[in-house]
Formats: sequence, C-alpha cells, structure tokens
Amino acid sequence: MDERVLGAGTSVRFAMLLFLLLAASGSMMLTVIIGLSDGDRAGCELAAGVDPDDSGFWGPAVSTTGQIHAFRYCESLWAPAPSWWQIAAWPALLAVSAALLFRLLPLWKARRGRVVPLEAADPDGELRPLLAELAATAGLSAMPRVVVDPAAGSTGAVVFGRTRRPVVCLDGGLLVTRHRDPVRFRTVLLHELAHIANRDITLTYATVAVWRVFLVLVLLPYLLLQGYWVHEALEAGNVPSLDRKVLLAAFMVALVHLARSDTLRSREVYADLTALRWGADPHGWAGGGPPDAAGPLRRALAPILEQWRTHPRLGLRQGALSDPAPLFRAASLPFFLTGAAAVLAAVHLLFHFAPYYIASSGVYLAASLVPAALVAGVAGIALWRAVAYAVLTGARVPSGIAAGAWMGAGMTAGTLLTGMGAGSAWLPERPYVLLLPVAVGAAFAWWITQCAHLWARTWRGRTLRPALLLGLGAVFLALASWFVWWQLGGAAYAGGYSMRAEGVAQWLVGRFPTTAPVRELVGAPGLTTLLPVLDTFGGTPLVALAATVLWVVPLAAWAVGPGTGALRWTPASAPVPASAPVDPVPALRRVLLPGLLCGALACVALVAVQVYMHGGQPGPDARGGLYAVRYAGWTLLALAVPSALAATAAGVAAGRFGLIGCLVAAQTATLLGFAGTTALVSLDGCVEALSVFQDGCAWRPAWQVGLFPYVQLLNIASVVATLVAGAVAVGVAVVRRVRPPRSRVPRRAARPGGVPARAAVVRWRLVAGLLCTLAAGTSAIVGAVHLRVLSAVPDLTVTQRVTTQLAGVPDRPVPAGTRVRQVHAWYHLSGDGLVELATTYSIRLNAALRGVRKGDSWDSLDRRLRPVCADWGRAEVFEMIWFRVPDRSAQADWHALGAWAGQGSRRCLQGLDARDVPAVMEALRELDAAGRCAATANARIDTVLREGGRAGTFRPPAKGIICNRLVQP
Repeated sequence: MDERVLGAGTSVRFAMLLFLLLAASGSMMLTVIIGLSDGDRAGCELAAGVDPDDSGFWGPAVSTTGQIHAFRYCESLWAPAPSWWQIAAWPALLAVSAALLFRLLPLWKARRGRVVPLEAADPDGELRPLLAELAATAGLSAMPRVVVDPAAGSTGAVVFGRTRRPVVCLDGGLLVTRHRDPVRFRTVLLHELAHIANRDITLTYATVAVWRVFLVLVLLPYLLLQGYWVHEALEAGNVPSLDRKVLLAAFMVALVHLARSDTLRSREVYADLTALRWGADPHGWAGGGPPDAAGPLRRALAPILEQWRTHPRLGLRQGALSDPAPLFRAASLPFFLTGAAAVLAAVHLLFHFAPYYIASSGVYLAASLVPAALVAGVAGIALWRAVAYAVLTGARVPSGIAAGAWMGAGMTAGTLLTGMGAGSAWLPERPYVLLLPVAVGAAFAWWITQCAHLWARTWRGRTLRPALLLGLGAVFLALASWFVWWQLGGAAYAGGYSMRAEGVAQWLVGRFPTTAPVRELVGAPGLTTLLPVLDTFGGTPLVALAATVLWVVPLAAWAVGPGTGALRWTPASAPVPASAPVDPVPALRRVLLPGLLCGALACVALVAVQVYMHGGQPGPDARGGLYAVRYAGWTLLALAVPSALAATAAGVAAGRFGLIGCLVAAQTATLLGFAGTTALVSLDGCVEALSVFQDGCAWRPAWQVGLFPYVQLLNIASVVATLVAGAVAVGVAVVRRVRPPRSRVPRRAARPGGVPARAAVVRWRLVAGLLCTLAAGTSAIVGAVHLRVLSAVPDLTVTQRVTTQLAGVPDRPVPAGTRVRQVHAWYHLSGDGLVELATTYSIRLNAALRGVRKGDSWDSLDRRLRPVCADWGRAEVFEMIWFRVPDRSAQADWHALGAWAGQGSRRCLQGLDARDVPAVMEALRELDAAGRCAATANARIDTVLREGGRAGTFRPPAKGIICNRLVQP
C-alpha cells in the first residue's frame, strides 16, 4: 500500500504554521505599537464607567459598546489607532525578510571552508555514476548538486536549498564507509533523494526561515515590551502577575515547535518508505539515528522527549518500514495543535481590524475562512487516511471522536489564552461553555470518518481524491460557520452574555411591531435565555449552507450506491482481506423514507399550528409582538419534533453510519416541512381557517412578510435539525454499544411482483437528486440575503442603541476611589469642555435676556435670541458624543440638561418662526432649566473630585439653584 495515499497532509500542516506566523506578526506588533504610543485607552475606559478591577468580559464590553460613539471619539483624541500601513508593514516585512533568509540559507550551508564540491572529495569520479543511477531510480529529471562536509565524522547526509535547486551534502564519515558498508551508503542517499522527490525541501526551509525571522523581528520586541511593563510594575512597588500575553507568546513558541517537529518526523518516515520502494535495504538505517531510551526513567520520558525532536527515533523508523500504521493513525497531539492554531490565527486576524471598528459579520467570516480551510485540510486528510487504511487492511474503521475531542480541546485552549470572552480574567464567567468546542470537535471528526467510510465503500473512481475534496469542502463550510458563531455568540455567552427581560421585550417589539403593551412580553418564559441564543444562529453567515452540505454530501455518496465488484480506487497490491469485517451500507430508501414520511408529518403539524393560531388571531394592528413570536416558536417546534422522529428511525437503520443517516433523515424532514411553511405563509389568508397574519388572499412571498422572520427561521431550523440529529445519533450509538443489534438475513434482490431492485434504486436516486436540488435552491435564497448582510459595515448608532436596550447600562457599585478615578477621567478627557460649553450657553442666554428692552421690535428680539436657542440645541447630543457621567447623581442632572436643552431649543426656534410670544417664553424657561442642570451637574462633579483629593475647576453654583429632572413630554 502506498503510504502517501490521499496525500500525506504535511504540506497543509506547514501551510498552517506559515499562516499562523504571518497573522501573529501583525497582531503582536500592533500590541507593541499601541504599547509604545502615548495613548490613554485606559482613561477612556474609566470615563466610560469601566471598573479596572472588573476582570470579566461582559460588564466592560457593555459599558464601551453601549457608548460606542463616545468611546471612538475618546480614542480618536487620546489613543488614536495606528495607520493601516503600520499594521500591514510587519507581515510584509516578515515575508520579505523570510524570503531573503530562505535564499541565503543554502549559500550559508554551502559556504566555502565548510563544504567542498564532490569532485574535490572524489577525484577519481567513482561516485558520479552511482549518484546518477540513484537519481534515475528516484525519477529526478536532473542530478542535484552534491557537496561534501569533510569535517563531519557522522555517516549521514542532508539535503537543503529549494525543491527545484536542491543541494545534497554528504558527511565525510559516509564517504569513508562507502566501501565498507555500501548498503548504508545507498540507503542514506535514496532517503535524501526521496526528500527531493516528495517536495519536502521548499516548505521545510521556508518554515525555518519564517520562524527565525519571526523570533527576531516580532517575538523579541514583543517580549521586551512585556519585560518593560514588568519592570515598571516592580519600580512602582507592585508584584507583577503572570500576564496572559507572556503566556500566549510562550504557547505560540511551543505550538509552532511541536507542530513543526511532528511534521518533520512524519516527512522523515515518508522518505524512508519512499526509499524502501526504490529498493533501499530495510537494515540500512541501523545506527543512523538517535538511540532509543535505555533505562526506566529514560523510557518513561521518551514519549515526551520524542515530541520535541525533529527526527524520529530509530525504533519508530524501523517499525514503520514493516508496518506504516502509525502514519495513518489520528494522533492526539497534532489534532490538539491544529485546533489551537486555528483559534489563534483567527483571533490574530480579527485583532488587525479591532482598532478601526469595522468588525462586521463579513469581517468575522473573512477572518475564519483560511483557518477553517487549513483545519479542514489537516484534520480531514488525517481522518480520511485513517479510514482508507482501515478499509484496505480490514481493520475496524475508527470513529475519530477522540481525535476530534483533542482538536476541540485545542480550540478551548486557544480561546482561554487569547482571552476571547473572558476579558482579563483567566476563566470566563461561564466556564462550562468552554466544553462546547470539545463536543463540536468530536462531532466534526465523527462526521468526517463516517462520510469518508461511506464514500470509500461506494466510490467507483480510480482515486478517492474527488470524494476527499468534496468531503473537505463540506467540512470547510461547516467549520467557517462554527468559527463565526463562536466568535460572535459562543465566546460572548461564555463571558456572561445576558439580557434584561425589558430589553428583550422592546427588541421583540422592534422586530415584530405591535400595539400591544410591552409588559406582556416581559413575563413570557424563555425569552431572555432561549431567544437571544437562537437569534445568534439566525444571524450567523453560511449556517444554512453549512447545515445543507453536511447532509447533501453523504446523501450523494448513498445515491452512488455500493455497486458490485471490487473498489477501483484500492491498489492491486493491497486487496481487502476476504475475512475482513465489512459494515454493510444501508439501502438509500432506509434513510430517505423516514425523512419523507416525517416531512409529511411536519406539514400536517404546520397546518395544525395555523389552525391553532387562527383561533386566537387578534386585530390587524396587534398581530406582531408576542403573537408573532408564538407563531415562529410553534413553527420551529413543528419542524423539530418530526425531524427528531426521522433521525431516530434512520439512526437505527443506518448501523455504523448512524450520524450521517440521522442528518439526512432529519434535514430531509425539516426541508420538506419548511417548504410547506413557505407555501402556507405565502398563501396566508386564502383559507380563512388557516389565516394567521393576512385577511385577504394574495401571493405574498414568505421572505417578504415582515412579521415572519423567514431567513432567520430557516437558519435556526437547519441548526436545530443538525443538533437534534447529533443528539439522536449519540443516543442510538450508546444503545447499540450496550445492546448490539442482532445480525439480519439479507433480503432478496427483487421485490414482490417481479419489480427489479435496480428500478427501485433508480427511483430513490431520483428522489435524492430532487432533495439536493431543493436544498441547493433554499441555500441560494439565504445566501443572497446574507450577501447584503455581509457587505454592510455595522452602524454604530444601531449597535449602541441595541446594546443599551438589551443589556442596559451597568451601574455596578465600585469603591469610592475607583469612582473618583472614573469621574476624573470623564471630566478631564473632554467632559470639562462640554460643561464649560453648557455654562457658556447659559451665560449667553442670560446676557441676551438682560439686553432685551421694552419696545424692541420682533426682528431685534429674533436676532438676539435665535443664535442662543440654536446653540442650546447642540447640548442635546452631549450624551451621544460623550460618556454618561460615572456618578448617578451627576448623570441624572446631565441627562436632564440634554433633555431640557433639546426640548427648549426646538420650541424656541418654532416660537420665533411663528412669532408666538408665550411659546418663546416657555422655551426660555426650559433653556434656563438646562442651565441650572448644567450648574448642579458641575457642582456634583466638583464635589466628587474634591472629596477624592483631586482639584476641581468650577466653583459650586449659587445657593438655591436646583436642577428640575422632571422633563415635560
């Protein structure tokens, strides 16, 4: 069996390391640039009301996001974002420097004084014909350059340079022993030529060059900055704590080294096996590697030390020559490193955009595409290889669950180290949520192995690579959606994401307009917990497409059918053993029929929901709110229950392919049910007993009905069906393990009545094709809607309003000293200018009123008062352009100032336009009230600062001035 069947996967692993280093270079240097700049981001956070002692995520996030306009304005003044070229320069510099070092490394290794040309060490020319013969055996088009290191007494060799211009360097000891041990000489040379044929050189030395440049240009400045901060803490008399950034740098170093070492060890074994196919003697490697551990302690530490070596130990190399099974095993460490590297790369990419506040859904998706593709390549190829090896050798096909769980654990470790969802704390507020990536990783690996097993049993092509690419494409889309959801919703929920009942009720009224009072939504069960989580599924890009490919790709394999005869992709040299246990592939109808029947059941349930909702149908103006929410909830339940029944029936019938059988059946039922939902909502009102939103009959496309969240509900229904199928598959697998099924007698090939089985198979394949077409069309509709969503940059005003509405304004009690620091930051960063501006408006208003004389014309009065009234209108936006005062009493006066100023300014200008003297007088009283509130807010701020030992600026207002906080509507 060719050990490189389906590809070795090492090139993708090298690519992941290169991408991680490039992404980390810009992110880590951005930290250095911001750290060296003279900015005061901490002051802006204090002014926003953030408690510096609050190490959590959700409270500070709400304080800043709920005042995002003011926070951006503050940062633009006191901590401006670096220019884009400063961030882009470091990855570019890293790439250029690595390319230069990559060019210089061969010259340095082949420098004069260290190596000599082959002709100098072989003046008689005895080696040249032998080397030419070996190069021809290796299938090389040209003879590589050969040099000799005469000072090296070892009996080895090394190849360096580039794949197209390789250089083979022979140790002096190898030349000495070529006559005494020609077998070893030939074996070592074939091994090095195998590296050239396997195209190992370029990627290996490119990784070496990027890593060395990264250490000098990125990691060294990053650690120096961290050391400077530690030094500052020590000088201030503080004990520096273990910083996450230092631990992240250490983890990066260990991750890259371990992943690189594991990949290099694999390539060494692949080169050995390639040389073996070319005729190398299996005993030629004796003594050519580090000796195996001899002694109890060394034997105990050998597995740990082995992970750090770039060359495998001799025992592993010799064992692989007789049995290449280790090359096809899904080891835990590579999967763990892959999961961690993917999260680190995605977070590093997102950090590039963080200073510019353009993190839309499209940006999150873009930052997830490359990591998702690399994870799909690394983990997918490894698991497909394990399945192919098991099929060809007759071994039991692995489930991949353990390997996937290790990959999920790597995602969790990357989440913890980057602080995503945890703030500055080591653990998020809900640490149990971090178990979710472990479960998701196990589920992905389980799906990959079952899909690979199914394709391996049904594929009739000469190679499995087309099926592999199809399966990896499905995993790529699913992983991309998972990364986006985890970054947008999952990590935030782990960090304490929560919503107020009143906020959710107001948010629902905005989504589903109604004239009913909001208080009826506040007490509705599950709104504050279930709906926000479901809404994150509905708003995640590509989630419907990802859920679709996860069942369409296995369905395509089932539609191909097991066929008859030997599999064409299996090598002739390694036929499947006759005694090998073969898991039967269930017939296509056994997984489709439950889905079709339960899809019809879902349509019946949806009709029942229509009848039930019509019985409590309110008036036309009250059909939003809780009524629309209930309809969406009942619709989702009517889709979920039949999908669970379909998954149970198909899971029992699918045997070893239970997970993908459950997915196909559950998603088929959901798809048919949602098709029925589309028809019922689009024709709503045509049958009176089924009318929910409409009163008249007309064709109204369901995706255009404002009170029916069509796209969001489709996304949620697809995710719920996937989760239901996974849960049912786990339950069926547990039951099968506890109570193994009895063997069944295979049925006859023909049906009663003489109908050939071939015709039935064709009909079921036609049904599968129609289902795939319907699923593709539905996904296309959702994708078209999401194109507009992905291209939109988030509106900061909407973000601020929604955050404040849903989560409220955190006003947690803080120590008096912290409150003083917050008020001081609010006042001295920009608040003093606004207070002074409001005071100036009040002084100008009083001056204008004192200048009014009896008998002045209206035009003279207008010229005197209009500019003052217009200027007071600017005070209405003080709360928008700057933070709320981090003191409850001062904030109440400050809010009243804006409300009185806005109301009085509008009424004053309207009264002047209408020449309405009573209206102008009333407006002037409101503007005077705004001035009083400005004076009392300033007095409270001044009192807080003086009591905290910080000097204020303005004197307290005159005695008797009181702010009236009761603003008339």
